[in-house]
Formats: sequence, C-alpha cells, structure tokens
Amino acid sequence: MAVLTFEGQRFAPAAGESVLDCLLRNGQPIQHSCKAGLCQSCLVQAVDAEVPPKAQAGLKGTLQASKHAMACQWCADADITVKLPGAAAAAVDSLVCELTLLNAAVMKLVLKPADAASLDCKPGQYMNLTNPAGIVRSYSVANDVQRDGTLEFHVARTKQGMFTRWLFESAAVGDAIPLRGPAGSCFYLPDAGQNEPLLLSAVGTGLAPLFGILNDALAQGHRGPVTLVHGSGQPELLYYRAELQQLAQQHVNFCYVPVVLENPTSDVSCRSGDAASLTMAALDPARIAETRVFLCGNPDFVRGLRKQAFMKGVRSANIFCDAFVQRPVAAV
Repeated sequence: MAVLTFEGQRFAPAAGESVLDCLLRNGQPIQHSCKAGLCQSCLVQAVDAEVPPKAQAGLKGTLQASKHAMACQWCADADITVKLPGAAAAAVDSLVCELTLLNAAVMKLVLKPADAASLDCKPGQYMNLTNPAGIVRSYSVANDVQRDGTLEFHVARTKQGMFTRWLFESAAVGDAIPLRGPAGSCFYLPDAGQNEPLLLSAVGTGLAPLFGILNDALAQGHRGPVTLVHGSGQPELLYYRAELQQLAQQHVNFCYVPVVLENPTSDVSCRSGDAASLTMAALDPARIAETRVFLCGNPDFVRGLRKQAFMKGVRSANIFCDAFVQRPVAAV
C-alpha cells in the first residue's frame, strides 16, 4: 500500500483515491475548488516523486519544471512526499477597486493586483479568486491587465453560490482577494493569422472572456472579419451592448449580434432566436476551414455548439473554449 507523506505526517490513500481527497479525508487544509483539474487551486509540490503528466496538464512550464502538481489529478501508486506550493505558485495579492452592477444579475468586479507586471495573463484566460472566507472560484478575465493594470471579471449571481453571495451582499472596495493563475487556453494568438475570420459566441457571463479576446484582437490589428454573438433570455439581461455597438462602429471588420430568446419589447437592435443557431448561420461557408471559433457560457451550450461547429467543418484545433464544471466551491 502506498504511503503519502505531507508536512511530516504519513497517510494511507485508499485505492484510486486522489492525493487531494486523501489529504482532505485526514483533515489537512488544502485549498481546492473544482476537483476536476480545471481551477488549479489544489497545487502541491512533489518532494521525492515523479509527477504523472495528468497531474500537470495545463500548468505553465515553470510549475511543471519545479514539480508542482494538481492534487486532485494525482493518484499515488507508490510512496510519495508532497508539500504546499513553493514561491513560483504563490498567490498574488489584490484589492477590490470596483463593484458595479452590469444588470440585475451580473456584477463587474475589478481587482488591482499588487504587482500587475508579474501577471503573464492574456485576455480570456481565467484566474482563481479567494474571498475573505476562503472560498475559491475561477473567473475569466475580461480585459488586458498589462494595459489596464487591473483585472476585470463578470460574475453572475447564483442562488447557492457562496462566493457570489459574499460578492453581491458583503463585498466592499478595499477587500483583499488573493489570486492564482492564470490558466486556460482560450485567448487570441496574432501569430495564428490576422486575416482569418474570428467567430465568438457566448451566453450570459460567457461574454467576459470573449469581450477581452475581442478587444485584444482589435488592438493587435486583426484584419479578418470578427463576429460576436451574445445570447440571453431577455434584452435587459444582455450587457455591454453600448460598448460593443461602439466597437462595431469603430471597426468595419467587426459585427456584433445580440440575441434574445424572448423579445417582448420588440427591441429592434436584438435578434430573436437562440444564440447557437445564429452562431452557425454566421459561419462563412467559403472560409470555414480557416475560421477560429471561441465559445463560452454554460457547459451544455459550449459542448453542443462545439460539436455543431466541428460537424460543419471547423477544424478541431481552431475551436477554443475552456470548460467550467458546476461544482460546489469549498472553504479552507
């Protein structure tokens, strides 16, 4: 039976049990959130063991080289010793500098990192935020931290969300929020080609990463056609419409398509229908093979549209989306 040594204590993992679950079962204070290898909040550092590739999938090269691993993705099949993350994975301090309601259900959260220059974060990636109660949650970045010196997030109110309850009811400017990351592969790459079509599609707060990607692409002089489809249930639940309409006026290659399932006000600036269908209709048949597609929103929307785009002819390597799993967040 394998032995897991942590902070001088020895534990016996059950068959198939992850390092994270073993440590939690034994009362060890390991930060964690999704347990799916997405948020990267459960990092540990190996002392005397080789880390399996699965436990390092998605980690930046410096963390892989220093033997950091996601404890939720590591099942020990031999004796191993791990410790809490080293300085390379240390959290970055930040302070809340803005809290603005974008609509009745979405909060714009802006954080000021203590050292913004140290964050190698691209618009569209996601960061792990820890609130004062120790609740960890992953949110996508909606802006360029190197340009703005801040990080912008769009957070939807959820009935059972411990992080969102704090944010909407108790958070205040000046609150401290430690950050970890970035993570995720959904961002703009100018070297991939600046003449190819970009098709961005989101529902709800899935707009956040795509808003960052859009502005990044336009700022870097993307020349190909860019289309952004943003869907919601009703017109009042869409947000950033004025900002996106202004961008469409400033850039002749950018088309903004706001979509609502129901349009009781007959808002002529919104299309009626579902975002997935209008996204597929926006694909240029003559340029499908070279189109880059960026998707974000609830998992069912992303999975379904990703499959439709692939079946329509979009190359798998040209479809970008970071999967977020709905799981209860945890305090440490």
